[in-house]
Amino acid sequence: MRGGVVVLAAILCRLGESFAPSESALRHSAFPARRFAAHVRTSSPQANNEPLSADADEEVVRINDTTRTGAVSDADADAEQRHLRFSGVGRLYASGNEPNTGLHLDIVDKLGRSTCVVFGVGGVGAAAAEAICRSGVGNIILVDMDEICVSNINRQLHATTSTIGKAKTQEMERRLMDINPSLNSTQIFDFVTLDNINDVMDMLPRDAICLDCIDGQREKAALIVGCYERGMPIVTCGGAAGRKDPTKILCDDLTNVQDDRLLFSCRKLLRKKYGWPKGPQEGEKNNHKVKPWGIHAVFSNEKQKSIDQKAGGQTSSLRRCDGALGTACFVTGTYGFVAASRAIDMIAYDKRVVPVKPNSR
Repeated sequence: MRGGVVVLAAILCRLGESFAPSESALRHSAFPARRFAAHVRTSSPQANNEPLSADADEEVVRINDTTRTGAVSDADADAEQRHLRFSGVGRLYASGNEPNTGLHLDIVDKLGRSTCVVFGVGGVGAAAAEAICRSGVGNIILVDMDEICVSNINRQLHATTSTIGKAKTQEMERRLMDINPSLNSTQIFDFVTLDNINDVMDMLPRDAICLDCIDGQREKAALIVGCYERGMPIVTCGGAAGRKDPTKILCDDLTNVQDDRLLFSCRKLLRKKYGWPKGPQEGEKNNHKVKPWGIHAVFSNEKQKSIDQKAGGQTSSLRRCDGALGTACFVTGTYGFVAASRAIDMIAYDKRVVPVKPNSR
């Protein structure tokens, strides 16, 4: 396995799922574990060494416009905070026009029990992670091994003068915990590669939703295959670099993506290497309806800026602080927000969309 997997926050408390790196993963770690302290969060004030008020046993709890007085459990206090912070999201997704039915709180609780995994915590991934956190998702797993560069400041939420040189997952988690102190956050400090994809995927709960915000076409294809094999939903994001117009960003099935070289290459790999059905050959008329692959893809139909690759220009930003095409926060952020919206839709409406491999024609 190339690189090591160091997992921080090794417990997702609400789910009862254990996240622990294998002995072999720790043994092959390329980075000393002392750099990253284990991080376990619960919603209990005692667990976080927070002092209880003197009259904590007789607090007044208001949930869904009702009032009761009595002993307040940790679970009650956690639910109250969750409802106060995220009831606006619940009302947005609740069916019906009656605001006080309590249905919106059911959605808030559903989001609180759910898990999302963000692969790649850069300009797109950081925006996606913050959006799902602010939407009330209670369990978030961040997967990346990159550190913040000064050239990230133009587009990445966690990139500031004070965070340069720090781990992206660590700084993103710090930001998310400030938004929702009851969040169960896990860091997997590694890049996704063809060699370790199964090790990483096997750490994840099967009901998690994956948000693919990485740059490499081979890694994206392998991640999609990993989700397909495990029946896990995935939202994959195309190339945001070299684009200026956020109003051109769309979300559709991967089979319908246009004007995106990164997703084109990923789709081609899925067909050539992993057995997804082939499309029409070059010059062949497309006279059949392509069956969806069940892979949400975020892309833009704005023509991407072109550069002269013969002159040494590289369009990919994989493993680099900055690419040659240029980037803007209002584009990368929109990619992340659109990806997050698809994940929240699947959770709120109980409509999980998982990758499928239709029969070849």
